[in-house]
Amino acid sequence: MYSISLIVEDKLEHKMLSDWIIKEFRDSCTLVEDTHEYDDINIVVIEVTKWIDWVKIHRFRKKNKESRIIPLLDPSLLNTSPLAIEFKLNYLLVKSVKKHTFLRTLKRAIGELDSVNSRFSDYDELFHQIQQEQNRESNTLPYQEAFLRRLMAGEVTTEEELIQSRFFLPGEAVPNVVCFIQGFVQGSERREQEGWNAPAVIQEFFKKRFQGYRISFLSYRKHLLMLIQVPSEHVSLQDWKEGEERILDTIKALENEFGIYLYIGVGSIYREPLLLHHSYREACKARRTSPYNRIQLRYYEEITDDRQIQKCTEYIARYCTEDLSIKRVAEQINLSVPYFSKIFKQETGRNFVEYVTFVRMQRAVWLLRHTDHTIEWIAEELGFNTPNYFSGTFKKYVGLSPREYRATEEIIFV
Repeated sequence: MYSISLIVEDKLEHKMLSDWIIKEFRDSCTLVEDTHEYDDINIVVIEVTKWIDWVKIHRFRKKNKESRIIPLLDPSLLNTSPLAIEFKLNYLLVKSVKKHTFLRTLKRAIGELDSVNSRFSDYDELFHQIQQEQNRESNTLPYQEAFLRRLMAGEVTTEEELIQSRFFLPGEAVPNVVCFIQGFVQGSERREQEGWNAPAVIQEFFKKRFQGYRISFLSYRKHLLMLIQVPSEHVSLQDWKEGEERILDTIKALENEFGIYLYIGVGSIYREPLLLHHSYREACKARRTSPYNRIQLRYYEEITDDRQIQKCTEYIARYCTEDLSIKRVAEQINLSVPYFSKIFKQETGRNFVEYVTFVRMQRAVWLLRHTDHTIEWIAEELGFNTPNYFSGTFKKYVGLSPREYRATEEIIFV
């Protein structure tokens, strides 16, 4: 005997469906009247008259993976019908359902429960029904972007909002990691002559190299966010070596072919979409932090969580224009120079001198881009003995001389 439950608020419709079930399946099914008890129910018909009902279906689906769920959809919510496929449901009924359609659907569900091959899903009939009953607007890009902006800002806070968004953003397309992209173009005259647009070229290159994977872009606060769905078997983008190599190859190709230099910060993976704004904030922080390994690609997970070392890196950032000795910084946390030097390298990936130099280069980049100070003044401000030594060090880290960098054009993503 199979158990069937009706979660239908309309009393007349509930009675009508109950009578059909009792008369047709008297010998094979039991009608469960207590809709508050969901355990071991084989088939459940859930009325959908408002958005929150899809949330109920989603929650029920997670707790009762073996049950067969049949949404009974109000015609006013036909635009939400793709959620039935999204939730991998094999059935969909629309009010007011005809008797033969209702009984045929229940028979299919019972037959599926009987079959040893019931684990295989066939969505052809459901998809055909949705196509017949709904003329869905194909251009959902503005809605996707608006939703992703709210997601990055942490404004999407409920499961209901997430369910609603899946009408125009399928669950398989929801990203789980954020990459924060900044960059500049060398030779803006060439760009103007050839007529190409740097943001468009960047996105095109990444899309080609990530063909077959879920990847999308969002211009956000003058920067570009690359949103990736990292395969489930990987715990981070850094762990996904194939993905990391594709990013690095793209960075190199853009530099060689277009003179586009990119610097990317990467957040942690969040499998729960409501938490994805954390990945955005982490990616921003990673972009601003001294790299553990390479300057073009920085991971939030590489940032030290040692509170003492964090105190030291904050101190270095504050006083990078002064004469900073390793002894002076080690004294901030009361450690001997040898021990401090050892743990500092372990936690940051760089020795003390390299780290301080990189922080000064970050400051130099800002001064060159946002002020009219001479290169000589900047070199002296940052504690370099000669402008030539400063220029050589800058080129080692950035790839261009200070003069060449100042002539570049910052990419504004709008």
